[in-house]
Amino acid sequence: MRQLIAMLPSSSECVRDYVQDEVWVFVRVIDNWGDVGVGWRLSMQLTLFFSCRVRLWIDRVDALGKLVLPAELTVLQDRLTVEEWSDDVTVSRRLEYMANPVMVIEAFGCDLPQPVLRRMEQSRPLWLNWEYLTAEDWAVDLQAMPSLQGNGLAKYFWFMGIDRESGGLLREADYLQRRAKFFQYSCLQQAFKRQYGLPLEHVGQLWLIFAYTSECWSEWLAMWRKANVPMTLWLAGHEVVDSMRLAGVIAADALQQVGDTFELDHLTLVRIPFVPQSAFDELLWLADGAIVRGEDSFVRALWAGLPFFWHIYQQEGAVHLQKLDAFWQKATMDWPTSVREALLALSTDLNGGKRLSTQSRLAQWQNLCSEWKNWVSAAATWSDSLHLHSSAMERLARFRQFPLK
Repeated sequence: MRQLIAMLPSSSECVRDYVQDEVWVFVRVIDNWGDVGVGWRLSMQLTLFFSCRVRLWIDRVDALGKLVLPAELTVLQDRLTVEEWSDDVTVSRRLEYMANPVMVIEAFGCDLPQPVLRRMEQSRPLWLNWEYLTAEDWAVDLQAMPSLQGNGLAKYFWFMGIDRESGGLLREADYLQRRAKFFQYSCLQQAFKRQYGLPLEHVGQLWLIFAYTSECWSEWLAMWRKANVPMTLWLAGHEVVDSMRLAGVIAADALQQVGDTFELDHLTLVRIPFVPQSAFDELLWLADGAIVRGEDSFVRALWAGLPFFWHIYQQEGAVHLQKLDAFWQKATMDWPTSVREALLALSTDLNGGKRLSTQSRLAQWQNLCSEWKNWVSAAATWSDSLHLHSSAMERLARFRQFPLK
């Protein structure tokens, strides 16, 4: 946190930027990575696509510590500034040295501070409530709809999604070129592995698992063991490892440190480091398949075009299952029936919906394994179709006729 705060510009540094259009993004940290991950990705995209200075206001600057390297902040310091969102008095003091924003983005209904709302009444910027991603039909109907607020300003709701009529998805303009280059040169792959202390070789299919704590992991580990197919599981973060250890399916002293390896029959489990957000794409490109959590990682798995499961954030009343089903129903519409049915069954099982019996879970996984080539092809084809859609930034530019770089 000290490193990040030290890199915030001084008041005199802010004054020189009056000539730039300003965009303010406000984010409150609900969990460790989810909201701040999307907030940072969104802020980065705004600097890439528009000629503006972006100020990311965040209530917990320390949450950026693992996601963003100090060197990245240095490179972006003329275009992107991290502002500590604290009490209203401190916010008011910071506002004295800032130009009026042309756009203010309230991420996930986080409620803007009063000094900012008062400033907006004078400057009247475009006001967006950047909502959670969903493939549900109602979100398309509400996309970019205005809501008149008590201060006379209109707040527009922006719903990212996979539909052409939605708010789109966050994607860099050069994504496909970067991915193709990484696939083409094995030296880049090996260099990336060395940089982050990843194993240079693996046995069987390589699966990246970045997921939440869950009781399901002992059952899925049993499923993979009974499938009797060599696999290497790269376990990112501590949640999955902790779940397995708590269930007693791995030794109490196993996978304690980054780089530790644990073998079970034909399975190799590897505890890998938590990489910054800018390196997550490469992790996905190295893998044959993945289980990803949250929103930002989910979108990156979509762009990667590999077979994956979405371990979605659980909500009260199992609302998350509706969002999950809406996505997969659309994504797998043209997939082979056997692949579609097996994936949907396992996805629901993974996310706390209709639980499968031990025998049925194994059978569904074996169905996917036997249809592996079809699964790979279906996932890649559907990802390619998404790449043909305009990105969220392109749709935002059209919405208010903001000029793109």
